[in-house]
Amino acid sequence: MRNMKDVIRGMSSAASGKAALLPLLLAAMVAGTAFFMGCAATNDELQGMRDPKELYDKGVSAYLDGKREDSEKAFKTLMEEHPLSPYATEAQLLLGDVCYSLERYDDAAAYYTNFSAMHPTHNKASYALFQKGMSHFKEMLSMDRDQTATKKALFAFQDLLAGYPSSAYAPKADELIAFLKRRLAEREIYVAEFYFKNSNYKGALGRLRDALKNYPDAGVSDKTLYMIAETYAKLGEDVLARDAYGTLITNYPESPLAGEARERLKQG
Repeated sequence: MRNMKDVIRGMSSAASGKAALLPLLLAAMVAGTAFFMGCAATNDELQGMRDPKELYDKGVSAYLDGKREDSEKAFKTLMEEHPLSPYATEAQLLLGDVCYSLERYDDAAAYYTNFSAMHPTHNKASYALFQKGMSHFKEMLSMDRDQTATKKALFAFQDLLAGYPSSAYAPKADELIAFLKRRLAEREIYVAEFYFKNSNYKGALGRLRDALKNYPDAGVSDKTLYMIAETYAKLGEDVLARDAYGTLITNYPESPLAGEARERLKQG
């Protein structure tokens, strides 16, 4: 049998164990209270959210009424409150259209880029890529200025043709690609002419070679070859100059510059 001392020791031990558990119980109670408070806050937030279709319809209606800022606000709210909704997917694309109509082409391109990247199998993915290209196209600068936007537009249209060759937008994209390549080739020639006039013949050659290498189908190869020949002549590289004239004559016999190249060769 246990004596009184053993009983007292057992009671003290039990009391000590309960005392040790007390902080843990209090912590659990506090955590539970915080959890339920958090749930209540979340429920309050959910109650404040509007139906995704309601937001979508509001954005579309505002857009059709010409209220672009109201439309943008509705679509952004939809994406923030219901990011996984199918309506949010459509809203992302429509935000691109809203920004495009407001001539905020950088913002438009960003929305179109995200849409096409996140939803490559969507039936409007090719449209998004086309509009991305057009957004950059709208920001193109004159020949004497930076052509970054021109290159971005070209890449977008090329991506469209590569990913969606049967798209209804493919023929127009193909047409714009030809225009943009010519523009970029002419930019290289423009800079080469500047270098040539300032007797920087090696700099001119570098630009002309880039034009010939990167944009061989831009429709300016005859002019590029003629300038290459002229530049070699200025550098005293007569053999290379004659080769360039000869290539021009062989590949572009109908070009007006082919006649000039023949005259150059006759002159020796």
